[in-house]
Amino acid sequence: MFCTKCGYNAGTAKFCPKCGNPLNPQPVQETPVQNEPVVQTVQSEPVVQQQFGTQPQSGAVPPVNADVPRYQEAPPMQPQPRKKKKKWPIVVAIIAVIAAAAAVIGFVVLPNVLSPDKHAKAAIKKLGTGLENTASSAFDNMSFTSVSDKSQITGTLKIDTATIDGEKYSDYIKADTVTYDIQMDASTEKMAGEIKLQNGSATALTATFYSDGNNMYFKVPELFSESFVISLAQLEDEIDSGFSYGSMGSISKYFSSIDTSNIELYREPVNAAVKCVVKGINTFAEECEYKKGDKLTYNSDNGDIKVSEYSITITKDAVIKACETVIDELYASKDLSSYMTLLTMAGVSQTTIKSSIESSLSDMQPVTISMYVNKKDEIVRLAIDAADYNTSEKGFIAMSFLGNDNPFEYVVIEADVDDINMKYTVRTQDNKAALALEMTQNKEYIKAGAELSASGTTVKIDNLYVNSNIDGSNIDMKLSGEATQKEFSKLKYSASDYSGAYNLANLTDTQSTTLAYELMKNLNVLSNVFSDNLYNELFNGKSSSGSARLGF
Repeated sequence: MFCTKCGYNAGTAKFCPKCGNPLNPQPVQETPVQNEPVVQTVQSEPVVQQQFGTQPQSGAVPPVNADVPRYQEAPPMQPQPRKKKKKWPIVVAIIAVIAAAAAVIGFVVLPNVLSPDKHAKAAIKKLGTGLENTASSAFDNMSFTSVSDKSQITGTLKIDTATIDGEKYSDYIKADTVTYDIQMDASTEKMAGEIKLQNGSATALTATFYSDGNNMYFKVPELFSESFVISLAQLEDEIDSGFSYGSMGSISKYFSSIDTSNIELYREPVNAAVKCVVKGINTFAEECEYKKGDKLTYNSDNGDIKVSEYSITITKDAVIKACETVIDELYASKDLSSYMTLLTMAGVSQTTIKSSIESSLSDMQPVTISMYVNKKDEIVRLAIDAADYNTSEKGFIAMSFLGNDNPFEYVVIEADVDDINMKYTVRTQDNKAALALEMTQNKEYIKAGAELSASGTTVKIDNLYVNSNIDGSNIDMKLSGEATQKEFSKLKYSASDYSGAYNLANLTDTQSTTLAYELMKNLNVLSNVFSDNLYNELFNGKSSSGSARLGF
């Protein structure tokens, strides 16, 4: 008989002499001693006990002639691997669920736990994106407007209502409309134009003027044939406004080097400069220190907004590195190389600028800012405790960006420091804008604002209002009008138009007498400016012939 396993000719043997395979397995399988004990011994007790490091018990060891049970144990053990394979689908499913959960934790939860500044940085960097978009939009808008260092603005401003301490302006003023035509040449610091008081469609009073940057010349032809001059420095002192037209010179002269007839030429360098600034903002975002706060609902002027709060610490190093990034990028930009070369030739080098910045920030202390960020990684609010600037101050300063489509379409600036509370709001949408200012200090207050709409180069003033109570005087005023901007080629007036002008700061007695006589002669002109009651109060009555007697 040949072995069915190895093919050896075993003759009449019951087992293959070569491999030990049973040649007649039926009798062996019928023997209970060679079946049940083998299964119990191999598959149960010895295996379990050996797993715990124990020796097999006596009597549980297979018979001396172990060939038979050893080769018979194979069929009973075959089902055991199959039983383990049946468990694999369950194990795989469990592992898959755990892996999926780990992925969710890794990509969603862990970044917020291990890197709480992720969204805060993204929000700050988005400011850079907004800056780039704003610069691009500005150039697009310039194609519809006139951009020039020689700008002429014409328009009207009408007093709709005005009440002072409960008394209406109509009780005092007839001329309720101002028309203006003003030319400004920023490159030479010169300006000229005229302003008129209108009583309906009739001109009640006119003032023409010219300024060379140092002196202001003007005429009021309906009242005086003479011209007048006053130095701008003295005028600034008289009105105490803090504004200096002459101080514009150092900046405005640079406008003369700009080819305003083709503003598109500057798109590339401006965009390049903006990108340099954006990289500085990105550096700033990376260098600041962040601490994540709670998720909350910010009750804003434009509705409730779901936000995450962050505490940002701005260090001196963060500011310096951000500035240095901008400087390095500016000097490395090919689009700006000619401009930066001019600066270098003027003695302003990359190194000197950095040194100057580091010197100016040498005493800077860390400043902590509170920042709210929405789900779009957009900054909703920035706030700083006033004490971080001045330990003696109390309150806060904040800026909020609340626009729906564009956060910058609705900006609110607030300050509440000691006894001063201020809120300034700017809202823009399409071609409309609304400005509003509210400021209070103790019991005094001022509220002012405007509603504007634009069409081409014309801006319409739908509502310009002022309401205040300062030093015991209450003012409530509303105006409307429009303004149009265009380019001019030549100023309407020059110094030669005001030759022999009287210096108002140093009038002689003769000049004063001459002016008083002319005023009396032309006094009836003012009857078209002031109301009859005010005119009579000021000048003590008016005769039917048009002459009048001054009340002084």
